[in-house]
Amino acid sequence: MTKELGAGLTSRQHVILGLVAQEYIRSGMPVSSRLVANRAGFKVSPSTVRNEFAVLEDRGFLTSPHTSAGRVPTDIGYRDFVDWLLGTKSGQEAAPPLPEPRLAQEVDDALQQTSEAMAQATNLLALVVAPSSSGEQLRHIELLLLQPNLVMTVFILSTGRVAKRIIDFPESVDAALVDWGRSYLNEMMGERRLSERLVRRVLENPELSPREKVFLESLAPAFHRFLDESVDALYVGGASRLLSESHFDSVEDLRELLNLLEQRYFLLRLLRRALDDKGVVVRIGCENEEQSLHRFSLVAAGYGLPHRMLGTVSLIGPTRMDYGAAIATVRGTAQLLSDYLEDRYE
Repeated sequence: MTKELGAGLTSRQHVILGLVAQEYIRSGMPVSSRLVANRAGFKVSPSTVRNEFAVLEDRGFLTSPHTSAGRVPTDIGYRDFVDWLLGTKSGQEAAPPLPEPRLAQEVDDALQQTSEAMAQATNLLALVVAPSSSGEQLRHIELLLLQPNLVMTVFILSTGRVAKRIIDFPESVDAALVDWGRSYLNEMMGERRLSERLVRRVLENPELSPREKVFLESLAPAFHRFLDESVDALYVGGASRLLSESHFDSVEDLRELLNLLEQRYFLLRLLRRALDDKGVVVRIGCENEEQSLHRFSLVAAGYGLPHRMLGTVSLIGPTRMDYGAAIATVRGTAQLLSDYLEDRYE
C-alpha cells in the first residue's frame, strides 16, 4: 500500500520527503521549509517547499507536531525514504566494523559477540536468532572426564552449535568406560537427528552389559536437557545501553521496548518471519502487526547456507533511527555469519 502511495509522488516531492527524513533523523527536530530550501544543490524557494509540505501532509507522508512550523515524517513517509535506500547504493554501503566470528571457538560465542558489536555500531537494540537445533543432525558426541567423578557431555550439531552438560557421578568413573561410551554413542547416534525415540533406543539397548547400562543411564539427563533446549536461542546486544540513549522520544517508548525483551517467544516468532523474505526486511511503526511495536522500527535479514536460511539478525529502535546505517549493518552482518556458517559446514 505504501509503495503505491509513494509511487504517486512527483520527483520533487520524493526529494523533499527524503531531505525531511534525513534531517529529522539527524537532529530530532521538526524540519522547516527554509532549511530544506537551503540545502546545497536544491534550488527551490521556501514558499514552494511549504506548498509541497502541504501536499505531503495532506497525503499522510508528513505531519506537523504541535504548533511547530516544521514537519516530521510519518510511518509512510519513512517507508518512502527506506524504499529509496533499499533501491539505491545509499542502502548498500559497507557495514560498520564487526568482529570476525571465526575467532570464536563456538557458534554461540560468535552470535553473542555479533549482537554486541551490532548494538555498539548502531546504538540500537540488536537481536540475533541462532540456528535452531530442531531437526539438525548430531555431528559428534564427546565425553570428557574432567575429574574422577565428573564427566562433561558435548553435543556438536551439523550447524556448528555446541551444547555442554556436566554430570556428577556419586563415585569415580573408569576412564576406559568413558572411552567406550564415546565410541558407542557416536556409532549409534552420529550423523543422525536426535530424538526421544533414538535416545531411548540407544540408552536402553538390551545388548548392553549392566555396567554399561548404568553408566549411560547416568548420562540420560544430559540428553533430555539437550532435547528440551532444542529450540531457537536469542542473543540480545545493547540492552544495557538503552537507558542512556537520547533518541527515544519518551520514557514510555523505552519502557515498552524493555518489556518486549521479556517476551522471548513473541520476539522469536517475529524475527523468524524474516526467514521467509530474501534480502533486508524493514518494518516501520504501524507496519508491524503487533501493537506493542507500533512506535518502533525493525530491520532484519536472514543468514545461513546458500540453500537454506538458518537464523536472523535484526535491529530494533525508534522510528527515527538511522535507516541507512541499520540496513548496512544488518546486511553486512548476515553475510558475515553466512560465510562463517558455510565454512563450518564445509
